[in-house]
Amino acid sequence: MPYEIVMPQLGLTMTEGAVTTWLKQPGERIEKGEMLFTVETDKVEMEVESTGTGYVSALIQAGEVVPVGTVIATIGDRPGETIPLHPKAAHDASALSSNGAASPASESVPQSAPATSDARNFPASPRARALAKSLGIDIQQVQPGRGTRIVEEDVIRFDKERQQSEPAKQKSQPLSASRRITAERTSQSFERAPHFYLGAEVNATKLVALRQDLQEISQKRTGTKLTVTDLLLKALTMALAEETAVNAYWENGSVVARDSIDVGLAVQAPSGLIVPVIREAGSLSLFDLAAKRQDVANRARSGSLRAEELSGGSATLSNLGTEGVDWFQAILNPPQSVILAAGAIAKRPMVVGDRLEACDSLILTLSVDHRVLDGVAGAKFLKVIKRALESPHEMLV
Repeated sequence: MPYEIVMPQLGLTMTEGAVTTWLKQPGERIEKGEMLFTVETDKVEMEVESTGTGYVSALIQAGEVVPVGTVIATIGDRPGETIPLHPKAAHDASALSSNGAASPASESVPQSAPATSDARNFPASPRARALAKSLGIDIQQVQPGRGTRIVEEDVIRFDKERQQSEPAKQKSQPLSASRRITAERTSQSFERAPHFYLGAEVNATKLVALRQDLQEISQKRTGTKLTVTDLLLKALTMALAEETAVNAYWENGSVVARDSIDVGLAVQAPSGLIVPVIREAGSLSLFDLAAKRQDVANRARSGSLRAEELSGGSATLSNLGTEGVDWFQAILNPPQSVILAAGAIAKRPMVVGDRLEACDSLILTLSVDHRVLDGVAGAKFLKVIKRALESPHEMLV
């Protein structure tokens, strides 16, 4: 029986997506569970598996943005089998699974002819508009290459043609899908959320000593190397449990409280920056948290995260200490209200009692959404994190 493959809904906020790469070509056989294509969502690129077995046919063009539920390919019983494909006939998105969906192929539906109006009347996808804005292109000057809707590939083509017609010493490079997603999300976050920043220097002498003492225990219990990142994540969960007002986000003009402590971790993957979320992190021991951190980080780098692991979250940790950065300011990861930026642990002069000593220290910077929290609330939250790191044995209780 022939099947239709539709654009999956990979997350509650996803309303449209684009196939970035087809992993199977027309005529190729695919087994159920094999990866069929990669799809670009509003958060990340993900591989999507086939829910049927057969021969692939009638693929839509890579790069075309279509609504969730749109038929994007078909799977037939025989090579070269012709099955009518209706790219614009959207299905009910609520019936889709997180790994894509297949349904018996429907009967042919007549397609309307392309509109003949000028470019000013062509609708454009949100991603096309965002890309045009970032490149300084008037979207009304762009025409669709196919159909009656302007998509990202139309903007990219327009930009290339514009560059070829204008002499310049340097040419801008087309953005990768992951780079484009990061650019859009960070731009939106910085434009919509009023950021303010708080900083603190932590005496990390006891933290360094405790991590060293616990290495052997961590390896025996979980087979995981205990890192500074694990200790930072634990301190972050403790602060979220104590300062409950921070565990909230801004939505539709009001502050919405969360009922669980889930923390995000910024991971640099080959495809770009990814922020997987560790669910129920507040209930995990330090060693269990370390094991979870290693698991999600490995799967983020291998591209095997599930869609639900990339949404929500109470707060995010971004640790660039391993890259030798002393301090930095991070952009909020929406819809979260705080993100903690951690620099490198290094010997720095600190006043201990009445003496100046060279101590292991760590500089933290907290970025805060001013719509959700004021300065005092943010300062109390950062103070709890600093206390936990300077008295790290509290993390073992």
